[in-house]
Amino acid sequence: MKVLTICGSPRKGNSEAIADRLKGMFEQKGVENEIILLRKKNIQRCEGCVEYCNKHLKCRHNDDMNEIIQKMIEADGYVFVSPNYFAMPPGLFKDFIDKCSVLYTSYYFTKEPDLSKKKAVVITVGTDQEFIDACRDHVAKWFCETLRMKVVSKKSFRSRSELKGNYNDIFENGLNTNINDELEDIVEKLC
Repeated sequence: MKVLTICGSPRKGNSEAIADRLKGMFEQKGVENEIILLRKKNIQRCEGCVEYCNKHLKCRHNDDMNEIIQKMIEADGYVFVSPNYFAMPPGLFKDFIDKCSVLYTSYYFTKEPDLSKKKAVVITVGTDQEFIDACRDHVAKWFCETLRMKVVSKKSFRSRSELKGNYNDIFENGLNTNINDELEDIVEKLC
């Protein structure tokens, strides 16, 4: 089994710490897990040129999204992990979502790729529970479900607004007492 983790944080922090912890858990189960850090990728903004992507079933930009989309097609499941910015994912993650519109367009016209057999997990982190839950639910419904993925788990974890160099804050801040159990549950649901 292949699980692709997409980390949408513009910095090294809690989202990446969760992705790394999950990777170790997947490895213990013998599951292949690749983490894509969007901040290290060249992803141009979607310019809404649907005349091109609808006709050619691909984006006109030759950026790293071509490789990411291919990996998405090859994966059996996904983990989407992102911080919350005003009850939404940050712009970097939103650019990724917008560029995935070619997956929607391609399926609409050709019925390929069919992502309906793919399992997805959405994880968000942030300081305000109401906002991180809204961000999580937005990504799950309007991204994953629109692309026909089966969302098997949605989690949100509380963090502090400043890490102060502690990239393990999400596990040590005392706000998420069952985080390891919840991450194990995610691994079980994807496997």
